[in-house]
Amino acid sequence: MENGKDKRMKKKSLIALGMAIMMLCTACQGGSDEAKAESKKGSEKTVMNIWIAGSGDADSDKAYKTVLDTYCEKNTDVDYQLTYIPWSDYFTKLNTGLAGASGPDIFMLGYGQIGSVQRAGNLLDLSEYIPQDWDGYDDFYENILEICQRDGDYYALFKPSNRTIFYRKDIAEQNQVTEEELNIKSPEDFEKLVEKMTVRDDSGNVVTYGLEIDPDEVQELFTYMGMFTDEPALWDDDYKAVYDQDAGIQAMEYMNKLYESGNVCFQDAAAGTTGVASGVAAMAIDANQGYVTDDSAFPGQIGCIKNEMPTLLIGDYLAANANSKNPDTAADMLLHMFSKDSLKQFAEIAGHYSGRKSLNEDYIKINPDYENIVYSYDKSFSYGKPMHPNFGEAQSNIGPAMESVFNGTEAAAALKDSAAQWNAVVEASK
Repeated sequence: MENGKDKRMKKKSLIALGMAIMMLCTACQGGSDEAKAESKKGSEKTVMNIWIAGSGDADSDKAYKTVLDTYCEKNTDVDYQLTYIPWSDYFTKLNTGLAGASGPDIFMLGYGQIGSVQRAGNLLDLSEYIPQDWDGYDDFYENILEICQRDGDYYALFKPSNRTIFYRKDIAEQNQVTEEELNIKSPEDFEKLVEKMTVRDDSGNVVTYGLEIDPDEVQELFTYMGMFTDEPALWDDDYKAVYDQDAGIQAMEYMNKLYESGNVCFQDAAAGTTGVASGVAAMAIDANQGYVTDDSAFPGQIGCIKNEMPTLLIGDYLAANANSKNPDTAADMLLHMFSKDSLKQFAEIAGHYSGRKSLNEDYIKINPDYENIVYSYDKSFSYGKPMHPNFGEAQSNIGPAMESVFNGTEAAAALKDSAAQWNAVVEASK
């Protein structure tokens, strides 16, 4: 795999010239009184607009501002405007901004959107800016670096979050679940654990389900596929669907079997949280950050299953706008955000996993329960060849196919039909 080491860093002469002629300021935009005072004096600054999808919870907001403020302290001619946009509106506003002159300099993207944005030519090729001796080449997991590339060039950097199975420690203790049983190595191990984690009353009625399943979520299907193959994937290198093959069929049949056991409930889409956080279920598959939500509901009672099988690697991209008026600064700021020091701050302040192997011990020190999150990264897989340009449209029929299986359709038939629709989208896009 070409990792970009052969790409030479462009000379930063433009930045040097800009720094020589611009008026200096002493702080970043982001709330400081000093920055506001300098702004009133008419100081000219290079303002980097940064858009982040989501609500901007307090810890994440603090982490972003801490990291960005540090950059501005070292680059006193640079300021930033940090904007949070709800996921429901984010891509509509982003697409509008990128199409015109109002787009951000740095912005977040989901795995499902980056392919189409890259195809439209809106992502700055970072390979021209990443130094040959960048420490990230050896420090980031290879699978994390791979999904930032298209044809060997880097178009984004990645904030990872694999899929972890969280569980209630108090229920495990109550039901006398052993440490060995909390280390799953096979689908059979997990099935037995689900049964043992289910809480029933004296009449046999379920009080707390052993597991919650999201019945129409592609991330859930992919995670269960990891129980039946060493290399799960939704598509091949030609972007043709492969989830209708053995691993996908087995995963779908297995999920349905778990549900029919009576030990599993479906996730309530209207609840806005997992069944673990709501108390409905003793276990659920969720993103790494789900630990914080679950622990807030049951302080000190949330643990992470040690999973020996492959799982899903997903998360959020941060990219620079190819049409930014200040591409050198955008690339430089982005690399700063993914430096070892910055990612350590993201972890300490907001609990974000870094993706850097050298920071694993620091992450586990934050919370010993995170050890099993880190453990799974070596066995985490993305959906397939990176930056699928039609992912959103192509995958839209997977959820309905999954639901149909839970309603009685044979898994092979449902997934085959879904894959045919996927392939039709891919073919039409050529």
